[in-house]
Amino acid sequence: MGEESRLSLLEELIERPSPSGFEQPVQEVVRRECARYADRVTTDVHGNVIAALHPEGHPRLMLTAHCDELGLMIRYIDEQGFLYFAPIGGFDPATLPGERVLLHTASGPVPGVIGVKPIHLQGDEERGKALALKQLWIDIGASSKKEAEEIAPPGTVVTRAARLQPLRGPLVTARGLDDKAGLYAILEALRQVSAQREQLQAALYVVSAVQEEIGSRGVRTSAYEVQPEVAIVVDVMPTADHPQTSRQEIGDIRLGAGPALTIGAHVNPRVYELLLQAAREAGLRYQLDPTPGRTSTDVDLLQVSRSGVATGLVNIPCRYLHTGSEVVSLEDVEATATLLARFTLALSAQTNLIP
Repeated sequence: MGEESRLSLLEELIERPSPSGFEQPVQEVVRRECARYADRVTTDVHGNVIAALHPEGHPRLMLTAHCDELGLMIRYIDEQGFLYFAPIGGFDPATLPGERVLLHTASGPVPGVIGVKPIHLQGDEERGKALALKQLWIDIGASSKKEAEEIAPPGTVVTRAARLQPLRGPLVTARGLDDKAGLYAILEALRQVSAQREQLQAALYVVSAVQEEIGSRGVRTSAYEVQPEVAIVVDVMPTADHPQTSRQEIGDIRLGAGPALTIGAHVNPRVYELLLQAAREAGLRYQLDPTPGRTSTDVDLLQVSRSGVATGLVNIPCRYLHTGSEVVSLEDVEATATLLARFTLALSAQTNLIP
């Protein structure tokens, strides 16, 4: 896929809002893309989109990334028309003051800004202290509670307004690259495998999973539907290539050095070796992510679904996670898609998944 096309699809995935529990707009794009390459595309009652290619094959492989992003929900509007909110997912309140946001209303997106008491008005005891979410509000320019309620009543969901923007070279920044970079990668892998369908022996299921940011809920339910024997989760992970990070704590993870392959208790050792082999045979750059315990991704629950799944975890390096300006390398994203496609095409009914 050319650079202009890949940017266009990733840009569309970013622009479609998808706070956890409200993923329908982005899933419309996922269904459209999957319908071009898959034999069957379904959406379950939880909202997961499941695309099947060669469903009669063996083994049953599930490639999954979560489509949900962080968001906010309006809980209360005061008499002056300022809107107070609760988080959807894990926010650092320090990243929110002054952020421009979009309120997703029945009549379309409404711009707003997150307000905070200015430093000029803070007393000595307030300055330098960590903010709490209850100290923030959203200002949409309304002059009264009645006006604000007519525009964005309680229950309205909100996202940061940041869109996809190229930086230097292959780097891009946006909100929601966690995990729409991974979502793009599995869609591109589906396209590549479809183009080489005559080589495909496995049954491939591509799953755009909901509600990861609030507890890996979508991957739990979709795994019961797909019943995979082997599965690869694609997510993003923090890098150690910027100030105030520690290579000793997270490893030497860098942008542009390829996807990071996790090794640890939540990953099947044979799947890990097959990923390494696929990367080496394709001449792809890759990094290692030694994680002995929880990964804090969908793989943690997927591994123990039903009677167990042979799982792997492929991470796209990402700077500034859970802010409005996450940064990834398009080269890492494309390498991830190619790795997934090569892994998929190498699977057969004779592949040994037993550790």
